[in-house]
Amino acid sequence: MTLAQEVFLKDELWMLSFGGSFQRNGVYNEWVGEKEREDFRKGLRIYIEDVIHPAYKKQVGDKPHGANIIAIIDYSRGFSKLLSNGELNVGTVQKILNLSLKYYWCLGWLPEPPHFPIDSRIQKCLPFKKRRPWTSIKTIDEYQTIINSARDLLLKGETLAIWELHNFKRS
Repeated sequence: MTLAQEVFLKDELWMLSFGGSFQRNGVYNEWVGEKEREDFRKGLRIYIEDVIHPAYKKQVGDKPHGANIIAIIDYSRGFSKLLSNGELNVGTVQKILNLSLKYYWCLGWLPEPPHFPIDSRIQKCLPFKKRRPWTSIKTIDEYQTIINSARDLLLKGETLAIWELHNFKRS
């Protein structure tokens, strides 16, 4: 793969990860203009790709993964004036991080991620009582409860990331 191809793919994957996490999510305050949004997106991308992703060059467990989600939330607080809740919530951050890790894994750029992106589509595969709108997940405990409900459904030897690949259906 040439450098140009890799840059192109990373740009496209970021757009997919960001769009899947922020679209129709009400993340920004109403008054925030496109320039401020673009600056935030660029900074968030650099933070996730340069600071967070390197930790996933080896297998990462539940606790370090949760700590990385919190680290991204902490990063977002530096842009509190732009964000409708003063920060990104766990639901939004898990989605952008888990989507980006899933894409990088599927391309062979990173090892298998510890979890999968929680959204409404994949939650249809979970027990009804465990479902929750992903955009309203506020704590790591809520997030982990959903992950654990999927873990309870795994076949012998199956991982969460593989389970999600088998069960995710795009509408």
